[in-house]
Amino acid sequence: MTESISDDDAPRTSVPEAVAEDVARPRLTDRLTAAMDEPWTLTLVTAPAGAGKTRLLAQWAATVGAEDDTDVVWVSFQRGDADLSLLRSALERIDDVRLRASLAKVPRTAADDSARSLARSLQATPRRVVLVFDDVHLIAAPALADMLSAFVHAVPGNAHVVLAGRGTRLIRVARRRIAGIALELDNVDLAFTPSEVRSFFRANGITVSQGEITTILQRTEGWAAGLRLMVLAGWVHPDSTDNSLRGDAPALVDYFLEEVFADLDDELREFLLVTSVPEAFTVDLAYRLSPGAPAAALVERVIQLSVLMSRHGADPVWYHYHPLLREFLAARLRDRGRAVIERLEKETAEWFAEQQEHLPALRHATQSSDPACVSVILRRCGMQLILTGHACAVVEAIRTMPAPLRSDPAVQMLVAAAELARGDASAAAAVLATVRDQDGSAETRQWLTGLDLHTAVRRGGITEALERLGRAFVSATGETQLDTYAFLQAAMGELYVGHLDRAERYARSAADQARAVGAITAELQASAVLNTSSLFRGRMRDVLASGARLDDRWRELGGPADSFYEVTRVWRYWVPYERLQDVDAEQTLRAAEAIIGSGSEPAIARGLRGLMTLLSADGAPDPRASATSLLETLVPRDDMPLPPHWYAMLGAFAVHAFDRLGEPNLRDRFIAETERAIGPSGEVLVLRAIAALHDHRHAEARETLAPVLDGSMTCALPASMVEAWLVAAALDVYAGDSERAQASLSLALSLAEPEEHVRRIAAADPAVIRLLGARAGAGTRTRFSDTVRDRLITAGLLVDEELTHRERIVLLALSRNATLRQIAQEEFISPNTVKTHVRNIYRKLGVSDRDGVTAAAHALGIG
Repeated sequence: MTESISDDDAPRTSVPEAVAEDVARPRLTDRLTAAMDEPWTLTLVTAPAGAGKTRLLAQWAATVGAEDDTDVVWVSFQRGDADLSLLRSALERIDDVRLRASLAKVPRTAADDSARSLARSLQATPRRVVLVFDDVHLIAAPALADMLSAFVHAVPGNAHVVLAGRGTRLIRVARRRIAGIALELDNVDLAFTPSEVRSFFRANGITVSQGEITTILQRTEGWAAGLRLMVLAGWVHPDSTDNSLRGDAPALVDYFLEEVFADLDDELREFLLVTSVPEAFTVDLAYRLSPGAPAAALVERVIQLSVLMSRHGADPVWYHYHPLLREFLAARLRDRGRAVIERLEKETAEWFAEQQEHLPALRHATQSSDPACVSVILRRCGMQLILTGHACAVVEAIRTMPAPLRSDPAVQMLVAAAELARGDASAAAAVLATVRDQDGSAETRQWLTGLDLHTAVRRGGITEALERLGRAFVSATGETQLDTYAFLQAAMGELYVGHLDRAERYARSAADQARAVGAITAELQASAVLNTSSLFRGRMRDVLASGARLDDRWRELGGPADSFYEVTRVWRYWVPYERLQDVDAEQTLRAAEAIIGSGSEPAIARGLRGLMTLLSADGAPDPRASATSLLETLVPRDDMPLPPHWYAMLGAFAVHAFDRLGEPNLRDRFIAETERAIGPSGEVLVLRAIAALHDHRHAEARETLAPVLDGSMTCALPASMVEAWLVAAALDVYAGDSERAQASLSLALSLAEPEEHVRRIAAADPAVIRLLGARAGAGTRTRFSDTVRDRLITAGLLVDEELTHRERIVLLALSRNATLRQIAQEEFISPNTVKTHVRNIYRKLGVSDRDGVTAAAHALGIG
């Protein structure tokens, strides 16, 4: 060992001087200082090149070295060092007589025992000694590594050792790491935080916004060297983010060649190149990309060398290179030619497809330019992404394809499916126009079938699309994703033309296949078709029960944002509305607005706007505007088709709303447009009869309603028959046939009872409400009738007070046009008493004139 330090070696034993642009990093320096008070005597700072290790330790050493009782010893290693002579010389420079005397007793030999003695000599000083060993990764001589290891393990409690470098390599500190008796700072700890980035740029005279900081961190991951290079760009162009730092920039190429590749052998360099193709990789993928290479061992070597690589996850562990390093590697890979890159992209795409990682599989397939690979992965992974709600990611991935590939029919069909899922049918229409008549495989035909139906559901022409299906569609192709897509669109198509049995059959097939491949969006849509079919069948209890099951499944799937699931939530708020129970209108509107806001289902969104307008029509400040909005959003449109059952379900409520708003002309337009869209049906006749009844065209109403009541014209919705018999009951009242009116009302109540269609009764003609309140017939004295009356009373639509015997006598007299004086004389009571009875009759029956009294008397069978 030497006794003095040469001029060349002097900088290696001096704490590096601070520079003006250094940023204080107290979150790290405080941890370093705190470690000195812990029971252990070792700190490890291991991070890749350019992570800021030396600058951080120099900053900290200057702080602790300023304390009166602390000395800092700094030693930087370099290649070729063989012993600890620099360390001994640096220790001898400490101004402490006792330490120097102790050092003088240590043999000047290059041996482990000498190193341990050197460490123990530190006990002689009462001062605290901090020893920073920088660039320990450059130690290549095993003997020197052994000596340093011996020294580290032997240091006394008044000393603290910091080993800094890209890895400890030959130095034996593994046991301390495992036992947790050393502070460790790695590249994650050293990465600059947003506030540190702001301070760093400010120290260099550059102001950056929060958005720019986010961009900087995305590009550099807080890597100190990357930040410095961005600052250099910023000196020339103040907006540093406009000069996007790339890994293939000349300055970074030189840096990576000198600081990263210089330490790697050919095998490791090759490994970095091939594994840089995916954004992240596992050991298994690494084996796939570098066949024959010991991938696991190479990954460990990369970690030991502290190359710019991070890891995340467990079982499997994923590794990814720093974005700038990956760009540098990609540039070097391009020098080998496109064929090499395409082979690696193909291998990567196929591996990700096997792992059910569909988005990276699609992205790499689009870069492989291999027709077979692209075709298979487009059908499976591309469709899987669409069926799981990632249509936007598909569109973005295809945009990166070479132009010749984008013109491939398979690519065009995938784009069409993705755009349809996003609510745009124009791309699909263009594709169908060019490839529909081409011969193709069963898979291609199935795909085109799905696109044809999906386009029709968006733009109209569903009946024609279903006619084009043909018998071959009944069978599956074996391509689960394509079959799921096609069956799902068939379910939607059949639902939209009112074929509920077929819609349910297709929906169940689609749901089963979607569950098999984890296509959550498709599964939720198929479940929504089944739930909606229950609603259209009038099975309110099934709607609630299947909706509850769907809620559980939705939570199991992680609660994804999905428009079709939100539709089922609206249905569950609609059920209590139909039953005249408490309705959480706010919840209903929120669910509907979520669908409208998504923009992916414009026809459904339009229908739900109409539903929202209907729910709020009675309290509308401007009746004309409300009625106009009802017409605009509920009237059928060919280019925004909705199921005929939708109009059947809402039609009667809409007609009643138009009447309450005083807009018969808009009402009649609504009925005419509904008939034009869904054709002649029982529902349309019921709507016309309701309108005629409201306008007092009783003969016309009865004639219109007759085909529905005698069964020659059927209704799609069971609840429509409730409406029909309620109209019939009102017409019977006005015709003076109280017995027939009671029978019609009883039939309406029996039809309404299974699913509690109370609101339809509440919307009926006032004569029917009076008839119900009178309890005159057996059909109006059932338990369900009591339920209906209770809900009408709660809603303020019925006063539940029976007429007294005397009031019934007065009512009979009134129905025969007797005057109040005549009634008083006949009943031997005063005229004032008669007036009191009349007021009570008016109040209890909810009438306001003699005509109402007469109708009420007929309804009650009096007179």
